[in-house]
Amino acid sequence: MPNTFEVGIVGAGVAGSSCAQVLGRAGVKVALFDHSHPREKPCGGLIEDRVVDEFNIPEELLENEIRWFLAERFKFRVKLFLKPSLFLISRKDFDYYLLQKALKNKSVAFFDEKVSQVTKGENGWILKTNKDRCVKVKVLIGADGCPSLIRKYVFRPILPQFLAATVGYNFPCSSKYIEKVFAKNTVEAYYSHEYVQKGGFIWIFPKRTSINVGIGSMETGKKLKQSLDKFILSHPAGKRLKLLKGHFFTHLVPVIWMKDFFDFPCSGMNWALIGDAAGHVNPISGAGIYYAMKGGMLCGLAFLDGDLHLFERYWRKEYGDELYYGTKTFLTFYSNLGFFLWLQYIFENFLCQLKLLLSSN
Repeated sequence: MPNTFEVGIVGAGVAGSSCAQVLGRAGVKVALFDHSHPREKPCGGLIEDRVVDEFNIPEELLENEIRWFLAERFKFRVKLFLKPSLFLISRKDFDYYLLQKALKNKSVAFFDEKVSQVTKGENGWILKTNKDRCVKVKVLIGADGCPSLIRKYVFRPILPQFLAATVGYNFPCSSKYIEKVFAKNTVEAYYSHEYVQKGGFIWIFPKRTSINVGIGSMETGKKLKQSLDKFILSHPAGKRLKLLKGHFFTHLVPVIWMKDFFDFPCSGMNWALIGDAAGHVNPISGAGIYYAMKGGMLCGLAFLDGDLHLFERYWRKEYGDELYYGTKTFLTFYSNLGFFLWLQYIFENFLCQLKLLLSSN
């Protein structure tokens, strides 16, 4: 393979693969690096309908349509109707699908290697991998999650105060067990301070032949694992899982709770950051798949339009307001004042259900 490319993308998850697909379709020579994808992640794999619609996701990748959200917070449980529906996917299968779409373009070369060193050259960047490969690229795009090695070189790392740990299990099991034990078309979330102390929640996502359960919070991963194990052993909802054997995962995600963070750029003359590396994650829910895919696509379009700086304008126009709103709401949502936001959301959901009921009659 040639060792010189127009664009180097580090990270072949949903952000990196989406960006590589846009560039590859236009014939741009892209070097895509990742030593670990595709893989399962503690990410529950919950995606919005706009992901399915905008990116034409095949139906066979959708493992469960989610119409109900069962939540326990402030010592009471509520079941909320979701319209439009959400969907659950396997991150391993979903990421593999996106990677293969990118690799269908002959101008995209995939390196199953880890970028270990980045050097800024006269006309771009020199990337060295763990297999002693050196690759020259004119433009460098960091899609390597959080914390990001590329972000460290091109801008500055995300401060520890904006990082949250997630730990989880993926429990393989039969579809019959899932149908018997879990409510149909329903995901569950538990916000109890007994298990989650510093802003966050425990989720249970039943898929086709597996159950993803995890916890995310500003606490350390060790404490979170202890809390999650305690939940599985002691909480009525968790006890449904205690006899299952699964794979343990842990990961860091950005939780941006200060709006000033997004005032800083995530692109320059010959570099850009997308997905988790850019901090583009909803801080309240932890959802980031849509922002990663959309951001990857917009970053590719900015390159094709001749100026990576345009990426700033593109992502702010498409989903910037959502991220800024999340930063303004995060601290309130997870404080005692969040009780009133919670009641407001429940009331609005009730009105929505009532409206649907009346329209159907």
